[in-house]
Amino acid sequence: MRKTIYPENGTFSENRKTKHFPMARTWKIFHCLSITALIILAGCSTNAIENQPPSRTNRIQNQVRYTTPPERTPTPERPRRNLADNSTDNLTDNLTDNLKEPQRNKKEPRQLSKHETSFNPKEKNRAINIKLAAQAINGHVVKPGEVFSFNDTLGPTDEKHGYKKGTIFVKGEKVEGVGGGVCQVSTTLYNAAEEADMKILERHDHSRPVTYAEEGDEAATSYGGIDFQFKNDKTYSVKINAEVSTEGIISVTLSAIE
Repeated sequence: MRKTIYPENGTFSENRKTKHFPMARTWKIFHCLSITALIILAGCSTNAIENQPPSRTNRIQNQVRYTTPPERTPTPERPRRNLADNSTDNLTDNLTDNLKEPQRNKKEPRQLSKHETSFNPKEKNRAINIKLAAQAINGHVVKPGEVFSFNDTLGPTDEKHGYKKGTIFVKGEKVEGVGGGVCQVSTTLYNAAEEADMKILERHDHSRPVTYAEEGDEAATSYGGIDFQFKNDKTYSVKINAEVSTEGIISVTLSAIE
């Protein structure tokens, strides 16, 4: 059997054909291989990090843009008010006007009396005359100490002013004349004035009884002749309201304006 010799630089065994290295050289090769492996791993990890998508924080930081703020237009200076100017007086006047108490509504008229009479609305001419007379006195105001005249308020009751022919009394006889029915309005007003305690100055009965009032409660009138008058001897004004309904009702109201 042949003896195998291991020289320092290493030889191959004749029997096994195996290469042998010294221990120091083996460790050196192992150290180099370890360093090479570490370098390769480090390179791979770097590529992996570079290939990863950027994180949300990095995206936000990369999206930040720095822009120059727009230039602001300078606000024009307001003219200063001179304290010695008279405009302060206007301000004071305006403030005084705003502080004034609002005007309160005046009191509603206080009703003193109301009287009604009826007529036949089918008598068209008479109905027209009654409506015209009621419209003439409606809304009339009699001031304290003033005298109201029915004839002066109505004016002429002729055809020129729209009055129609109707039945009138002349010396106790019924005849056809212009303005028939006007006396019923004056009679209704008289009763309202009597109930309101007005001072009656002039009143006349008809020459014969009428259907719309009792004897002594009527007030016959004729323009240019007999009249109905009363005086407001109160300390307040008196307003006359006269209405005529389609049903044939004449309504006269006297109210106090205080």
